[in-house]
Amino acid sequence: MSSLVERLRDRSDRKPIYNLDESDDDADFVSRKSGKTEEKLERIVRDDAKENTCQACGVTENLLNCATCTYAYHPKCLLPPLKAPPLPNNWRCPECVSPLNDIEKILDCEMRPTVADDNDASKLGSKQIFVKQVPEKEFLKAFKSNPRLRTKVNNFHRQMASKNSSEDDFVAIRPEWTTVDRILACRGDEDEKEYLVKYKELSYDECYWEFESDISAFQPEIEKFNKIRSRSRKSARQKSSLRDAVESKKKSKEFQQYEQSPEFLTGGTLHPYQLEGLNFLRFSWSKQTHVILADEMGLGKTIQSIAFLASLFEDNIAPHLVVAPLSTLRNWEREFATWAPQMNVVCT
Repeated sequence: MSSLVERLRDRSDRKPIYNLDESDDDADFVSRKSGKTEEKLERIVRDDAKENTCQACGVTENLLNCATCTYAYHPKCLLPPLKAPPLPNNWRCPECVSPLNDIEKILDCEMRPTVADDNDASKLGSKQIFVKQVPEKEFLKAFKSNPRLRTKVNNFHRQMASKNSSEDDFVAIRPEWTTVDRILACRGDEDEKEYLVKYKELSYDECYWEFESDISAFQPEIEKFNKIRSRSRKSARQKSSLRDAVESKKKSKEFQQYEQSPEFLTGGTLHPYQLEGLNFLRFSWSKQTHVILADEMGLGKTIQSIAFLASLFEDNIAPHLVVAPLSTLRNWEREFATWAPQMNVVCT
């Protein structure tokens, strides 16, 4: 069974139609717009609710009654404890607060295999059935406390039905959002290894842990991460003692002039004036002197700077901080990938 990421990536290869349906935002109940009274929500009756007592400690008095179910708590019994008093008739208990309430729009769904109950297995002849990645019953439970969620689900089903009946394919997700940009970390064993993945055109706070099998198509990114991690471990072993680190730092500050374009630059060969700029930067750095590259526009000051940082990287001197205008970050990242792919570049 293909993963959700792979399936979305296959769909994104087709002609994208970014149909931004605003019906979810406008569905704040027709009754409210027409001036009628909004329908009162029915409270959820929980079988294990303690009558007129705290659900946590079992003590009465000063209780907070949930607005959407029959649970009640003391403010101090909540995790974390509730310090500020909630608005009257507006507080919801932890059981009623669901991540589904924060959904802005439903984009897609998929069926994944799981183990069936004995009754289902007798019908299917197998103990493997398929369920949605977020079980649909969780949506149904949240309908009572969040009626707008029902509207979003109905809009999604209507949108999928219209997509299947039309000739054009609806693609709600940009292809870049399912393309691995870089891998940041790894966890788990060889059988269930997971990678922390940053996708293209998404920020770092939207990174996700993905199973290795789900991103197997991006083997170059996995190999690059493993190479960087092994190099980091090797560097850590080389600097195991403070004395070795100090000696290495002193040795690296001795000026060494390049007579030709360095081999560690993979993007091509430096022009003579760029090689001169590289040597100028290295000499100034060895003397601890601040300098400015004042070449005219288009003569490759970015490449000279990257070559200088890459030369320090070859001497095990890292990390480095590059401060640049936001509009040029993509260009810096692209040039680093071209000229010094061995360096682990993170744009924030």
